[in-house]
Amino acid sequence: MTIEASIQAAEASLMKALESKRSAIDDRTGKGSATELIIERDLLLPHLPPHLRCGKGAVVQTSAPAVQSPAIDRVISDPSAASPLLYDDAHSIFPIEAVCGLVEITMHLDASKLRGDIERMVPVKAMRTRRYLKPIPGSKTKTERIPREAISPRSFIIGLPADPNWKAKTIAAVLRSIQMDLGAPTHVHGLYALGVGFFETVGVDSDAERMYRVRGWLGPDRLFRFTTSLRQSFDRWQSLPTGWSADLQGYVNGSSSILAE
Repeated sequence: MTIEASIQAAEASLMKALESKRSAIDDRTGKGSATELIIERDLLLPHLPPHLRCGKGAVVQTSAPAVQSPAIDRVISDPSAASPLLYDDAHSIFPIEAVCGLVEITMHLDASKLRGDIERMVPVKAMRTRRYLKPIPGSKTKTERIPREAISPRSFIIGLPADPNWKAKTIAAVLRSIQMDLGAPTHVHGLYALGVGFFETVGVDSDAERMYRVRGWLGPDRLFRFTTSLRQSFDRWQSLPTGWSADLQGYVNGSSSILAE
């Protein structure tokens, strides 16, 4: 069996597992949770850089810590940069300083659901300011607070088409149209429509280039193209400089005082 045939068989097996959940589970929440666990186990964790983690939850920023983003199916986070502000298997709260990527997962992918998933990620992609503590040269203990305008998190959507006959060109046109309509900071790095194709928004380096062009891989290599794009997008995510740490103090009110000296 060729590697292409093996990849195609792996996609077919994944689709069969998802279809079984879609047909066997009536409860919408249970169906969604089961789907997310399969996608996390088979598509995300094996292909993320080993130092990254993923979990369901919302994202906040220090300028408005009480305002949580919509729930994201899987937040890709870097624990070397920051820990969740509140951790729970079912739903964690992540500071933007920890967030590298966002993944939305659906069992019923159509134009309406695609738009809703993209809109859900936009508030997080708009969180550009991250705050850090930078060591002061010559001091063993002192740091200075540094705000940084960072690139927005990577974003991916994985879905089982509601209509198995949904045409690839239509999917690409809808993906581009939604992004054009919403504008910056919208940028879907990849959409994996199982059984149809992997669609990638072409990046640009300047305003002179045409925005939101979408290319696609529609053959038996589509699963491979998704996993490769996922890995490469996070391989390029910048780590913190040596000695730096996330400045999370602004997320929670409170102060300290010297109690003994």
